Amino acid sequence: MKNVKQNQPRVTGETKGKGTSKQISPEKAGRHERRDSNKVWEFFCSVKLAVVIILIMVVACILGTVILQEKTLDEYVARYGYGLATFFRFTQLNNVFYSHWFSFLLILLCANLICCTIKRWRNTFLQTGFILTHLSLILILAGGVIKFQLGVKGGVNVYEGKSVNYFLTQLINRQGKLDYVKKDLPFSIALDDFILEKNEPKFQLVTYVKSKDRQKILDVKVGKKQRIPGSDYKVTIKDYIPDAELKQEPVNTSDKPDNPAVFVKLFGSEKATAEGWLLAHDRNYYEDKKQNLRLEYIWVSSQQELDNTISSTEGTTAKLSVTISGEYRDYPLDLNKVFKLEGTDYTIKMLQYVLNYGDKRPLSEQPQDNPAVQVEINGPEGTETRWVFEKFPDWDKMHPAKYKNVKITCSGIASTYMAKNTIRIFQSPEGKQVIVYIKDKRVVETIPWELGEKYTIADTGNQITVSDYFPSFDFKKEVIKKSDTVGIPAIYVEAEGPAGKVGDWLFSNNQYATWYTDNNLALVYESTGESVKHFTSKLRIEENGQTVTEKTIRVNDPLKYKGYVIYQSSYDPEAGTFSGLQIAKDPGIPVVYTGFGALCFGVVFIFYIKPFLRKKQKKAAEGQ
Repeated sequence: MKNVKQNQPRVTGETKGKGTSKQISPEKAGRHERRDSNKVWEFFCSVKLAVVIILIMVVACILGTVILQEKTLDEYVARYGYGLATFFRFTQLNNVFYSHWFSFLLILLCANLICCTIKRWRNTFLQTGFILTHLSLILILAGGVIKFQLGVKGGVNVYEGKSVNYFLTQLINRQGKLDYVKKDLPFSIALDDFILEKNEPKFQLVTYVKSKDRQKILDVKVGKKQRIPGSDYKVTIKDYIPDAELKQEPVNTSDKPDNPAVFVKLFGSEKATAEGWLLAHDRNYYEDKKQNLRLEYIWVSSQQELDNTISSTEGTTAKLSVTISGEYRDYPLDLNKVFKLEGTDYTIKMLQYVLNYGDKRPLSEQPQDNPAVQVEINGPEGTETRWVFEKFPDWDKMHPAKYKNVKITCSGIASTYMAKNTIRIFQSPEGKQVIVYIKDKRVVETIPWELGEKYTIADTGNQITVSDYFPSFDFKKEVIKKSDTVGIPAIYVEAEGPAGKVGDWLFSNNQYATWYTDNNLALVYESTGESVKHFTSKLRIEENGQTVTEKTIRVNDPLKYKGYVIYQSSYDPEAGTFSGLQIAKDPGIPVVYTGFGALCFGVVFIFYIKPFLRKKQKKAAEGQ
C-alpha cells in the first residue's frame, strides 16, 4: 500500500504503510492554514466577485420588474400557469426585493467592498476620499438590507373623533393568499378633524343627433349661437342661473282629454294619509306598502271598453317589442326563455326585470319609477347584454350598443304588478266614472264616483275622494334663482332646427335628455365631476393619555414620530368621515443618508482637497 502524502493539513498525525510512520511538523501545518485563509481573503477581495454579484443583482432587478410582485397565488396561476406560479413562490421571485437571497447578495457585496477597502488602504490622509466613497457604498447597501428586513409599511382608516394604536400590513401567506397582519404602535393616532376641499364644479352641454348617431360637446357660453357639425341644428344658451329651482303649478290647458288627470285623496279613518295627482298617460298609480294597497287611475277610450275592463282583475300584459330589418315583433315577458327572431340569425333572452332601475331591494319593495328589462342578444358578432327602459324607449340611441340594427322597447312592466288590495279609478270620455275594488285578484265592489264625494272601501278601513279632474293636465313652470353660489345650475337653451325654434330650461341634476320637437336632437346639461383640491387631516399623537405632538398633514407633508412616518393617502369618497393613513417605518434611512453624506464628502475630497494637498506637498518638496 502506498504512503499517504505528507502534506495533509493537520498538525500531527501518522500515515501507516509498510510498517513505518511519519509525523507532520507544526510549521508546515501553520503554513497550510495561512494559505487557506489567504484564499478566503483573496476571494472576498476579488473584483470578479463584485462583478458577478452586481450582474446577478441586475438580473434580479429585471426579473423583479417583469414579474408581478406581491400578488396572490391565484393571480400568478391565472397569469403564468400553476407550474411557474409554484416556481416563483419557491424561489421568492414573487417578492424579489424583500427575498432572503437578495438581502444575502447585498450583504455579500458589502463584505466584498469592506475587504477591498481594507486591502487597498494606505495609512495616509490622502486616502480619506477613497475610504469615504467605499464606506458610503457600504452604508447605502447596509441601509437597503435593513429596510428590506426590518422596515414595515401599512395603512389604517381613522374616523373623526376616534383614535387607533395599530395599522394593517398586507402579507401573502404560505397558501399564497392575501392576508392582513395587525401591527401595534407604541402610541395612538387621534383624528380631530378631516378637511376636504373641492374645486368649483364644471358643467358641459352635450348634444346628440340620433339620425347621425353623433355626440358633440358644446361650449357653455351665454349668447353664443353654435352649429352642431353635420346637422341642420343650432343651439343658443340664452340664460344661466348658478343655483336654480323649478317650481311647478298644475294647470288645465284644454277641455279636450289630451292628458287626463285626477287629484285623489286617500283617508285612513278621518285623516288623509296620501294625496296627489294621478295621470292616465304617465304615473297613474300610488302604492302603500304597509297596507299592501295600490291605487290606479285608468282612462279608457270608450264606454264599451270601460264595460269590458271594469270586471277584469288582470293588469296590462308586459311585453318586449323588437324591430329588426323593418320587421316588428312582440314577445311576452318570459324570463330565461330563448326566443328565435324569425327570419334572422338572432335570438333574444330576457334575463331579469326591475320596477326601479338601480334599486337593490326586492321587487315587492320597489316603486314603479323606472321599469326596465335586461335582455341578452345573440347574433353573428357574439353576445350583447343591454337594459331596455319602459319610460325611455330611445335610451339605446343615446348609448349605442353592438347591434345598432336591433331596436328593443318594453311596456306594461309596472302595470303587471298587483297588490293584495287594488283600487282602480276608471273614467271614459262619455262621462261614466267607476271605482273598482279588487282584493286577492277578485272584484269585491264597484262604485260609481263623482267629484268631491267620499267613498268607503270595504274591508280596508280606507276612504277615497276624487277632488279634481283636469282633461288636459300640464304644469306651469317657473325657474327661480336660489342663490349666487354654484349649487344646481340651469341654462335656458334655444334649439333651432327643421321644426323651428324651441326653448327650455336644462337642469344639471336631470339625468335624462331633453328632446327637440322632431325627436332627433337630444340635449343634456351635466356636471363633468368635482375634482378634489386638497384633503388634510388634523392628527394628534398620544402616549399614556397625553398629547405629545400634533400636526395637520396633507399629501407629501407627513407627520414623523419615533421613526414612524404617517402619510395622508386617501379618504372616504362618500361621506368624508374617515381619513386613510399610510404608516411606514424604515430604520435603514438614517444609514442610507449617512452613506450619501459620506459619498458627497468623499467626492469633494477626491476632486478638490486631494489635488490641493498634493500640489502643496510638491511645492514643499521643491523648496527643500
